[in-house]
Amino acid sequence: MTPIFVLRLVLDLVAVTLLVAAMAYSWLGNVAHEVAGTAMFALLVLHNVFKWRWYGTLAKRRPGARGIVTRTINLSLLATMMGLLVTSVVISQSVFAFLPIATTFTARQLHTMAAYLVLLVAAVHLGLHWSMVMTAARRLAGITTDNRVRSVGLAGVAIVIAACGVWSLPAMDIPSKLLMETPTGFGDFGTPSSIVLLRHVAVVGLLACIAHYAWKIATRRRRGSDR
Repeated sequence: MTPIFVLRLVLDLVAVTLLVAAMAYSWLGNVAHEVAGTAMFALLVLHNVFKWRWYGTLAKRRPGARGIVTRTINLSLLATMMGLLVTSVVISQSVFAFLPIATTFTARQLHTMAAYLVLLVAAVHLGLHWSMVMTAARRLAGITTDNRVRSVGLAGVAIVIAACGVWSLPAMDIPSKLLMETPTGFGDFGTPSSIVLLRHVAVVGLLACIAHYAWKIATRRRRGSDR
């Protein structure tokens, strides 16, 4: 595990943290919200710089099932992030306020929609790479042996987070945000910011768990059919 790989992993986790934190708009306020978003985009640029070789393989290699899924998720994340970036600049009131761009109500709705699309796709992306994240964490922590108690404990934590995610989905009303049926904004201003943050973390955890375990099951079935 190279230092560059560890750096990439840390930067990606920081970017996800900033994304979730930016959802708590009422807690951060507009300036901090925009600064967090700008920092997240800077990390996205670094992420893509590190992955420039991967882009070069898109037209050269014929991917298998995992490659197709990974490419679809990665390119979807890139596309939604670009949409989020454009709408962020258009509606900016602080960081990019110097630009002579007039904002509209629709632009704000598009920004909210793009933000939740990024959140959902990023959660799936995290889930597909969770085994790699855990392997890196084990190596950094110096863990070289399996421990049943630890495994059961981590599985229990995942179940609790996923259950909280299921509970949070109706309260967050994500479908209406994706369909631009709600007023602009990232949350209920009458709800404590800590609850808003926890709901978003739980939904990310839920989707990451679904993606992770769905892929593990699919991989095992494919290996079984190949025998």
